Order: sequence, then structure tokens, then C-alpha cells
Amino acid sequence: MLLEEVDLALDGGFLLSRKAFHPLPRIDERDVWDNLDPETKAYYAGQAQALVGSPIPLLTARMYAEYCVSGDRQMFEKAYFERRRRLFALCMCECLENTGRYIPDIEDLIWAICEETTWVVPAHLYQNPSGDGRVRFLADPGLARNYIDLFAAETASVLSWTNYLLGCRLKAEVVSRLEWEVSDRILDVYVARPEMYWTGFNEGRSLNNWTSWIYSNLLAVTLLNVDDDSRREALIRLIAKGLDAFLATYSLDGGCDEGAGYFDKAGASLLDCLEILDNATQGHAVLWNSPLIANMASYIMYAHIDRDYYINFADCGCRVRPDAMLLRRAAQKMGQDALKAHAEYLLANSWAALPYSAGYDSIYRRLVDCVSFMRSGLTSKGEDKPLSHYFSGTQVAVARQNANGSGLYLAAKGGHNAESHNHNDIGSYIIYVNGEPFIVDAGVGTYRRETFSSARYEIWTMQSRYHNTAIIGERHQLPGAACRAEGASFTDDGVRACFSLDISKAYGDFAPIDSYQRRITLDRDAGEISITDEVALSEEEAVTLPVMCAYEPRIAPGQAQLRGKNALLSIVFDPSVFSVTCEEVPLTDSRLKAAWERDSLYRLLFTVQTPSLKQQLNLKFMI
Repeated sequence: MLLEEVDLALDGGFLLSRKAFHPLPRIDERDVWDNLDPETKAYYAGQAQALVGSPIPLLTARMYAEYCVSGDRQMFEKAYFERRRRLFALCMCECLENTGRYIPDIEDLIWAICEETTWVVPAHLYQNPSGDGRVRFLADPGLARNYIDLFAAETASVLSWTNYLLGCRLKAEVVSRLEWEVSDRILDVYVARPEMYWTGFNEGRSLNNWTSWIYSNLLAVTLLNVDDDSRREALIRLIAKGLDAFLATYSLDGGCDEGAGYFDKAGASLLDCLEILDNATQGHAVLWNSPLIANMASYIMYAHIDRDYYINFADCGCRVRPDAMLLRRAAQKMGQDALKAHAEYLLANSWAALPYSAGYDSIYRRLVDCVSFMRSGLTSKGEDKPLSHYFSGTQVAVARQNANGSGLYLAAKGGHNAESHNHNDIGSYIIYVNGEPFIVDAGVGTYRRETFSSARYEIWTMQSRYHNTAIIGERHQLPGAACRAEGASFTDDGVRACFSLDISKAYGDFAPIDSYQRRITLDRDAGEISITDEVALSEEEAVTLPVMCAYEPRIAPGQAQLRGKNALLSIVFDPSVFSVTCEEVPLTDSRLKAAWERDSLYRLLFTVQTPSLKQQLNLKFMI
């Protein structure tokens, strides 16, 4: 797919040399830098004073080892990321001010980063295929330098872009050290280590955002650092081959199984790659006309609920701020008018990522956003939202009551329990009213060692017990690709949108479940969402339906009421069928608390009072 386009472009001699590759203005090209949007200038001016002369954060052995001792990632990563954040911010300050006063600090930061034993963070070092897979303190510096993780690639990228923008102002010795480290730690390792899981060169290995995210940085690093034409071409062909492997993991509908929170690093990083290649090959290595690329870009539009709320299945917070500048550029390239309008809607209403930032991740994208952003001309606007959409590949269904966003909103999922950043959540659903969350997916807390270990499903946010699924006796859903939905389908006749699936396989082969058919229906005229479960068991088990609530329910005979800020949602049930209890779920994790802006969620448990082999269970959500 992409490799074919790259081969044609390179064979045709369209690849720009390092000297000719000019995607952004350098510091001495003042027309652009002197005329950036005033908002962008003011932001970096505010950053400047706090950064000049500040001590470089230390990275100590104790900080690196803490991950192995307690599982805490933050102690090391906070200082690690701060070094790179400062470098990018100071680079932007110098490009804007052009006085040279930031150069000493920039050179010191470059040198300190080059002196680091490894650019791989402790949480990722165990993935090195040369190691033994154990999580342990850094014991072999060679092992730490012959692997590339997300942040090693980001580090090489921020160094390379700093060199591109400011190289004419930096000491030759600093530039030479920078270029040597980037080649030795990144480009040489990439060629020598195709067995790294994210490369796409290992048959049978699943891929996720690591592939497109790392490649978006490797592309830039190659184009900004490699002089030799044959090496340059060989690297770009390898990268295109790896990106094709990433694209092969997507269904034609473009659905991202990692969730809206990872779109910024998965699908959006793929768009970064296409932009960079488009520029480097003078428009000859392009996939802008591909339906798959258009659908991947549009995914985030269909995952949007209201304001900064998005569908948050998988490791995803409920609030997301997409890069609307990137979406608008991609939409223009592809001729996707609806996506372009949606991007402008997000920008105009300040529900998108800010185009300027001190964050250094996805630095190519940040730089392009900064030099092209203009606040003038953006006016607040509304938009008609899609009434429904179905991602058949990931089995995620979306439906809303009204195109203006008022009334009920429903999202539900099937899929399987070995998805990237998986939660055990087959058959789960979320419900919003007037753009406000009521029935929710808790999301994901702060990443720790346990998050990506055998203890993952001991974390409550990952378990089906804390999703809007079903508990069969004491049985909950299990992880694994065999634990999947069957017969998923979605229909929408304009009045009723209906998603149905059998979730019985989600509980494993030995669960006493012959079938568990769930049907979730949004009736627009009635203003209600109904959950209808038809259960056939081989043993009598009490079925419990957990319902995660954003507000504390008030329980009365036959109904539970949730009163939000601007709406009331009633959950109607048959009290002769269900007993109902409510549990407070304190949000002790800072990431969860910040996302929901509250101290607790609540879990309703609707438990069948008289177990039987065949059961029909009904819940209704009404406004």
C-alpha cells in the first residue's frame, strides 16, 4: 500500500536530499517567525522567564530503580519528560525572540540528554527482545542502548528538530554530538533490530499506536539527519513497510480499538507520517485518496460525544482534545468536507488541543500547528452531529437522539477481550444526556507497573464487574481473543437504533452459559434506551447487571434516578425481578479524579432475585 507509493517516488528520483528537505522555516527565516499568531507569541513569552537558567532536572539511579521497587513510573518520567519539554520550549522561545539568550541553556540540555545512559524509560526496558523479559533495574547499559521505545524515538525527534531549527546557532561540537547519538541510539538500532515488536516485521505480533507513533519520529529523524542518499532511501522503504503492517491491522471502517484517547498517537501519527512523506517526496508518495486513510482520520469525529467528551472504551479518559489543526490539514488533502467542518468546529469552540504547547511529543505536528495557526477568522459555531455510526470492525455502535446533540446519546461495544489497551467490557455501553455523562465507563487510572503486567485485571477499572455488562453468579468476563462477541449487528431506521450481540463467549468456555443475547435500543420518539437481555444457562445462576453512574442514584420502587447538572435520567426496572443495591466507588487516582471532576462514581447492581435457566431481563433509561 504505502510501500508501493514510496517505491515509485524513490525510483522516480523525487525524494528530497537532506539539504533540500525544508518542511519548516529555520530561525534565520524571519518572515514566518516574526508573524506568528499573537496568542502563540504570548504563550512562549510567558514560558521564557521561568526557563532561563533553571537547573536541569536530575535523573538518578534511585529514580530509575523506583519503578522496579514500587511500580511507580512518575518519579523518573517527570524529570525525564521535563528535560525534553524545556528543550522544545526554549527552542521555540529562541526562534521567536532571535536574540541568542536561550542558546546556552539549549546547548546544556542537548548535552545532558546526550549524556543519559539510556533514552528508554524504565517501564519499557523489559520489552527489549535481547533481555529476559523481566522488569528490573538497569543492569546492562548496552541492553539499554540497543532498544527503541516510544520516548527514545521522541527524544531523537526533539533533538533533530532543534538541530534543524537552530543548528546554525549551536556550537559545532554540540551538533556533532547530537547527530552521533541520534544515529547510534536510533537509526543504527532500528536497522539492526527488526525483532523489536513494534516494527511490523514480526509475523503474528500485534501492533498498536507504538508503530505509527515511533515511525512518525523515525521518518523525521531520517530526513533531518541522514546525508547518504542510499541509506536515506533504504530507511524510508523500511519505515513504509512497517507502516503497511500497521495499516493492515485496521478494518476498512477505520475504527481504533485503542479508543479515542489513543487516536492522537495511533491514527493521527499515521497522518503525520503521510504529511512528512508528502513533503519529502514532493507529493509523490501519498495515500490521501485511500478510503481506509479517510476512515481512520474520521474515526475521531464519530467518537465525539459533545464538547470535549468522547467514547472512552479501552485505556481512555472521558475527555479528549484532538489536534484539530492536523485534522483540518488532512481533511483538505483528502477532500473530506465533513471532517474539515468538524475540525473547524472544535477549533472555533476551543475543544481542540492548543496549537502551541510546551509539550514536546509529536513535535513535528506541534511545529506545523504553531507556524500555521491564526486565531483570527475562527468564530464560534455549532454543527449537526451524525445521528448514528457503526464501526463493524471493532463492533462499536454510536447513536444519538437528535442531530443538535440534545437528548440521549448511546455508545455500545462488542469486540473481544484481547484488544489493544483492552478492558474486559464486551456488551458494555455508555449513556449521555444533553452532552452530560450519566451511565459511564470509568476509563483508566494513572499507569503503573501493574497496568501492563499479569496483574492488569486486578485493577478495578479493567474488570467487567465495573463495566455495564453482566455478572453470572460470581463469574465475570475473562481476557483473551477467544472471549469475544458473536453475531454483532447494528441497524438504524431513523426512529430506532438497535445494537445486538451474544456476549456468552466473553465468560470463557467453562461458564454455564448457552447464550446471552443482549439488545440495546435507542428509541428517539420515546426518548428512551432499553437494555434487553435474553439469557440461557445450563445451571441456575443469579445474573447481576452492574451499571456505573456518574451521579449518586436515588433508588425508589421500580426506578433509580440520576440528577445531573442539566438533566434527569430515570432507570426503570421490574422490582419483582431485580433487587437493587448501590455502591460508592471512590476515585482515589488523580487521573480518574481529574477526568470526571468528582470524588466518586457509583455502581448500581441489579440482581435477579429468582435464578432460572432462562431469563429475560430489562432495564430502561428514560428522560
